[in-house]
Amino acid sequence: MKSTSAVVRGGILTYYKRLALSLNIDPNALVKRAGIERRYLDNPELSLPIGRLVNLLEITAASSGIEDFGLRLGASRGLPDLGPITLMLREEPTVGDALRTLLSLLHLYSDAIYIKLEDGDQPFLTFNLITDRNTDCKQAIETIMANFTSTLRWLLGDEWSPALITFTHSPPVVQIRHDRFFRCQVDFLQEWNGIVLRSRDLARKLPASSPVMRQHVERYIRSIDVAPSPTYSYRVTQVVAMALPRGDARATRVARFLGVDRRTLNRRLERDGLNFSTVVDNVRRNVATQHLLGSDRPLSDIAGVLGFASLSAFTRWFRESFGDPPSAWRRKQKRQRRR
Repeated sequence: MKSTSAVVRGGILTYYKRLALSLNIDPNALVKRAGIERRYLDNPELSLPIGRLVNLLEITAASSGIEDFGLRLGASRGLPDLGPITLMLREEPTVGDALRTLLSLLHLYSDAIYIKLEDGDQPFLTFNLITDRNTDCKQAIETIMANFTSTLRWLLGDEWSPALITFTHSPPVVQIRHDRFFRCQVDFLQEWNGIVLRSRDLARKLPASSPVMRQHVERYIRSIDVAPSPTYSYRVTQVVAMALPRGDARATRVARFLGVDRRTLNRRLERDGLNFSTVVDNVRRNVATQHLLGSDRPLSDIAGVLGFASLSAFTRWFRESFGDPPSAWRRKQKRQRRR
């Protein structure tokens, strides 16, 4: 059975190399160690398997002793290079409209990054990273959230800061760079990776620009959006990742959220060579390993985040999926990482 691919534009390696050299780190040696071919360094337009990028960032942080390397990388990039999508954002009437446009087109940039905007009196963005490897994603998550914060500052002004930042992983030994960059309270070991906004942020109007430019950008977006892409599977995965901690990741509930019935949901997933249980299991495997490797939070908490009703149910599923119970697997992985 086919699984969804997990890629990101290789242009991020240009920023990685620049940051590594500024910190007296040999980028070429670490890129090779992470299994990334030289051609990705030479051609930023190639689609890089995101599992290898995640591995590269973890290796870099561990070998250099710079545990906030991912945050530094995200901050150093500034506005993400999204091509004409970037221009299209400024064509929207409000910041909220711009964010919704960006999230609807995010699969064109990477089909492994899942970001959801929850509206309300205190809106917030949640971030998930579902890769083709089951591994710690701490550095990559910090890169993505720092980069997205830069995007929000581009829309809202350089003086803007979030209401709150939350990470699921453990805090760094020294948190000062997180506090300086985000300029708000930063909480770790939380249920979500998220950026909490204010309702007035989404309502902020953006300067009007040329209707001709908007038409040009929209034509370009449509021309690349018709390319074959597992966009429906992407959307289902996004909803499942959001629904798991709430215990709502059942096919009927996810189908209802997407405005279809369960049979339609399954039929559309089958077009991408998937089924609903495969999507749920893939999300659970990724999220479980991120929590187990990125934090020391209790197994009972992780069970709840994954939507299991009890620790025993989580342990049984984990043993079937990974061959060891979660506590033993965590110890084994941490011993291997220290070697």
